[in-house]
Amino acid sequence: MDGAGRAGGSLGLIRLLDKHGAEITADLRRYCGVDVLDWVRGRHSARLILALIGTLPDDSATLAAMRGGREALGWDARTYVLADLVDAVQALTHVQIAKAAKNPRAVEKPTPYPRPYAKRARRPADGNPFAAALQREVGEGGGPAIALPSTPLAETFRLPAAVLARSAAPERPAPVRLT
Repeated sequence: MDGAGRAGGSLGLIRLLDKHGAEITADLRRYCGVDVLDWVRGRHSARLILALIGTLPDDSATLAAMRGGREALGWDARTYVLADLVDAVQALTHVQIAKAAKNPRAVEKPTPYPRPYAKRARRPADGNPFAAALQREVGEGGGPAIALPSTPLAETFRLPAAVLARSAAPERPAPVRLT
C-alpha cells in the first residue's frame, strides 16, 4: 500500500486527500498527533497515513465527510441503531392505531427519523485547503514539482518530485515491526 508501483498507495492517499483533505488533516492531528504534510516531507509513508486514516473513530470528521458532510457528525453505529429503533416503534404504533381506526387508510404513516445522507457534490479544487498547503510547501523549497499523469488530481495540485520518487521506489520493509 505504499504505492510501490501499485495503485492504492500514494495515489489512493492523494485521492482521499483531494476529497477530504481538511477533515483528514484535522483528525490525524486530533486523534494521532500526526501532520499529514509529514508524508509530503518524507517523514511518514503513505502506508502509515492510510493505516491511521483506517483507524479513525466513527465520530471523526473524516468519516462524517465520507458519509455526507457535517450533518453526519456524531453518527456512529449506535446512533443508526437508535434511529432504526425509533422508526420501528413509530411503525408499530402506526399499525396499532390503524388497526383500531374505522378507516385504517386515513391514518397518516410516520416519517422516518432523519439520517445523514451521502452527497455526491464535488467541491471546487480551489477550495481545498490541503491542496493550498501542499502548494505552499512546494513553493517553500520543497523542490521542483512535477505534474501527475492526466488525472483529475493533476488539476488540483502537483506533487514534489521527491514524493513521486519515493512512491516509485522498490518496496521497503514496514516502518514498524509488530511483535
